Amino acid sequence: MRARIIYNPSSGREQITKYLLDILRIFEQAGYETSTYETTTEHLSASNEAKRAAQEGFDLIVAAGGDGTVSEVINGVAGLEKRPTIGIIPAGTTNDYARSLQIPRHDLLEAARFLVSQEAIPMDIGKTGNTYFMNIAAAGHLSDITYE
Repeated sequence: MRARIIYNPSSGREQITKYLLDILRIFEQAGYETSTYETTTEHLSASNEAKRAAQEGFDLIVAAGGDGTVSEVINGVAGLEKRPTIGIIPAGTTNDYARSLQIPRHDLLEAARFLVSQEAIPMDIGKTGNTYFMNIAAAGHLSDITYE
């Protein structure tokens, strides 16, 4: 089994890089051949890498970052015919989607252990235009309130 961890080094309190080697170890001990990809400031960096990794046949893609990173990873694979399992390591500030899935949010290593110990569950996602969403879709005034 192959896993690709797509991580955003700027998410949240920028702690993911500090724990990355330990996270890799957890996945490898669970039987995954694991590699990483650090997102860049390039538009849709996480989305493009998720799509590429899925097309290369990775079994698991882990979004390690905040809700934005998770959204990009979902958008990278959602339109593909063959999609890998998606996991989340909540390394962002709010991690709203991880909270709703009851993924440990305050300990990155515990979140990694949680992922490798759970069975995948199918989840619905929505689509508006060409964009997929998994937790919430907002526009206009609601988006402005969130950012304020």
